[in-house]
Parts: sequence; structure tokens; C-alpha cells
Amino acid sequence: MNKEKESFYIDNITWNDLDMDRVAALIDHSGSSVGREYIYSSLHNLCLDGELIKDRDSRADYFSENGKDLSRLEKIFKDLGFTKKVSFYDYIFRLKELKPRSNALHFILILLLLAAIALLFVLPVAGIIALVVIIAVNIIVYFRVKAEIEGYFQCLKYLVSMVNAAGRINRLDVMKADEFSKIHDDLSASVKSFSGLKRGAWLLTNSVSGSLVDVILDYVRMITHIDLIKFNLMRKEALSKEDEIRQLYNALGETELATSLFKFRKSLKAYCKPEFSGAGLCVKGLYHPLITDPVSNDIDIKGSVLLTGSNASGKSTFLKSLAINQMLAQTIYTCMAQECRTGYFKVLSSMALKDNLQDNESYFVVEIKSLKRIFDELGDVPLLCFIDEVLRGTNTAERIAASSEILKSLSKSNAIIFAATHDIELTNILKDYMNNYHFSEQVDGEQITFDYKLKEGSADSRNAIKLLKAYGFDTDIVVNAEKIADEYTT
Repeated sequence: MNKEKESFYIDNITWNDLDMDRVAALIDHSGSSVGREYIYSSLHNLCLDGELIKDRDSRADYFSENGKDLSRLEKIFKDLGFTKKVSFYDYIFRLKELKPRSNALHFILILLLLAAIALLFVLPVAGIIALVVIIAVNIIVYFRVKAEIEGYFQCLKYLVSMVNAAGRINRLDVMKADEFSKIHDDLSASVKSFSGLKRGAWLLTNSVSGSLVDVILDYVRMITHIDLIKFNLMRKEALSKEDEIRQLYNALGETELATSLFKFRKSLKAYCKPEFSGAGLCVKGLYHPLITDPVSNDIDIKGSVLLTGSNASGKSTFLKSLAINQMLAQTIYTCMAQECRTGYFKVLSSMALKDNLQDNESYFVVEIKSLKRIFDELGDVPLLCFIDEVLRGTNTAERIAASSEILKSLSKSNAIIFAATHDIELTNILKDYMNNYHFSEQVDGEQITFDYKLKEGSADSRNAIKLLKAYGFDTDIVVNAEKIADEYTT
């Protein structure tokens, strides 16, 4: 939890369950590292009040009538570009972990270089030898030090580029709009705060144009270490301005998030802005953003839901659709639906789990730990939880007994639970605690088709053996399986 009452951090289990990397890639239209990192970070943090997400909405809407400003901003962020193989946010706020380095060694090597040059005029042969040795030593030391600080080095160079970008952005008309007034103020403060950091920052930069001047400057840096000296000075100043760096990062991030959000919404076949109105969840025309030709569904509930149905009928996809849309509602004020009325929730899931061989944990152990973390989050802020096949890692009798008690306990708490199961017995055991919904299939001879539409009530059919037949298993396997199933269900 980040700042209780303000935001909730989506953990790795939920993020991976919902394939959020792919969802984030749909939203991400950024041209810079700061924009991309900020978008992914924002999608991890669910807002528990409406102020921030409504501000994001108004900034994205601004571009619907101001296309020129959008193009100009995109150009600036494209010029800012991406860091190479490192995360700006991770490295810039870990500068304190880098062991402080003195510039004394670099100055000594420069003095030795000057001494070797002076020796040329006194003893030319000895001077040449001394100069070659010193240049070689300087280059070796340069690359050894540079290798140790390369990630931090890139991020300090990038910080200077961010300050330059902030100055360019603040000269645009978009920053005069009310929607961007707070960002304008933050960027102005950042440009002023980092004016000293920018002085001499050209010593760190190197162009990839390949011009003769750039090549010469690269050799000058290797021989004189002037960029390493400047790095140490900039590191010290950056460490004293962590809050200012974060302010700059957030202001640029929110700006590029607005441009990406506008373009993301334009790419959708349909979307709505959520209405936050207390407990419960009501959505119409809900669909999954990663499916090319999705089937939409409606649901209007105030309590928990037990979802039953055939294999491959759409249960898991529906759960993921609800979870993803709730997360997007609380991060970018956008839902893949015609209508959405919901509340502010912590969102957790337990769906696509795997055994943990590295820590010698079986699937069942991983599963119960995943479920326990949901109980640990119970509190004042309501939970919205999505569980697929509760306790599938154990035998039928214990699974039904334990899962019924887990779901009952969660449903009686400050939480709304969506749980999918093949255990039809749970629909009767939990009928007083959870609403029953289901998905079903249509069988026509040997053909099985699905409409992927949510229906009220519990499922009254099973299709696992039918699917064996549909996918070409031997008739003997199918017939004998049906006989055994009949014996167990009669």
C-alpha cells in the first residue's frame, strides 16, 4: 500500500495473472524513457480517490481539439528518447548506493599528462615514451571506471536532457491551458532548480553523428577524464535534489501519459469513463482489450459472484476483463465498456499460478500463499478479488471443504469476490453468500460452440469429455470416460 487512502500497488501476481505487460503496451505511445516508465508505474498504482485520474482525463481530452500541441509534445519527447538498457528511475534514485569517488586520481593523471607534454620540449624521445605510457594508462583507467558507473552515467546525462525538454515544453501554448497549469509550475521550478547542473553538462554528452569533432571530443574525454570529473560533481548535486528530480520525473511523466492516453482512447472500438458511486459493480458492454473480436458482457452486482461453466467457455477471460477494466478505471479513468459504475477498490487476483521450483514450493503451497495475501489486505478499503479455480492443487474433498470456507469468509468481509470453479457443489454450499453466474456451450452432434455470454444461475452441464471427442481422442477413451463419470455422478 502506498500512502494509505491514496493509492494501492498492484503486486506481481496480479500483474502477471492479467497479462498487464501486454495491456500496458497498448496504452504506451510514448517516445521517451521517462514516459514509458511512468506509464507502467502509473498502471501499477490504483488511485483510491478521483482527483488524480480526473486530472489525467482532462489533460487527455485537451488534445481532441489541440492536435498541433500534441504533435509538438510528441516531437520533444521523441527528441528526449530512451536510455540504453537501463531504467532511469531505478538508477537515478540509487545514486546513493554508488560508492563516492574522489576526483583526485583524475587530476593527478591530467597533471602527469601535462608533465609528459612538457617533457617533449626538453627530452623529445623520453617525452614521447612518457606521453604514450600516460595516454595508455589514462585510457585504461577511464574505461575501467566508466564500466562501473555506466548505468548511473547514462541517467545523469538523461537528467540533463529531461531539464532541456522541460524548458522546451514550457514554451508551448499547451502549458498555458488550465489542465496543464500544475505541470507548468512544476516544470518551471525544475528548470530553475537544475540550472547549475546543466552548466558544463556537455562534457558528459557524446553524439552518435560520427562527425570529426565528436570523434576528437571522445578521445579528449578518454585521455583527460573530464566527463568522469563532471559526473562526480553532478552526482553530488543530484543526491541533494532527490525531491526535485522526482518532481521533474512526475511532471514529464504525466504530460506524456496524457498524450498516450489520448491516442489509446482513439484506438479503441468503444470506451467509457467510469462513474464512481460507492459499493458494487455495474458494467455494460464489457470486453477484453487484448482480444481482436471480443464478445461483450453485462453484470450488475453488489456482492460476490461464483462463476461456473464448461471448459473454454469464457470464465477466465471474463474475470480478467473485469479486473483489467477496474484497474484502468482507477489509473487512467478509462474502461473498455459502454457504461461502468464502480467503487474504489484494492484489486488482487489469484489465477495463473505456477509451482516455485527455485524455492522448492509445490503448486498447492504457492496457491495458499497467494490466497493468504488476499486476507492480509482486508481493511477499511474494500477489496475486489478474482480467483480462478480455488485450491485446484489438492484433492476434490479437501478442495471443496477448504475453498467453500475461504470464499465464505471473504464474501462476509469488506470484499467483493469473483471466483470461477468447476466444483458445482460450491454453488449450493455458497448460495447464501455468493451470486451464481455461468457460461455454457452449445452441442450440435460432435460440434461444440461457445457464445461466451454471461448468464445468471449455476451451470448445469459439463463438457470435458465432449471436448476429448471433439479434438479427436479415440472412441474407447471417450466412451469409457463417460461411463466412469456417470458412476460418480449417480
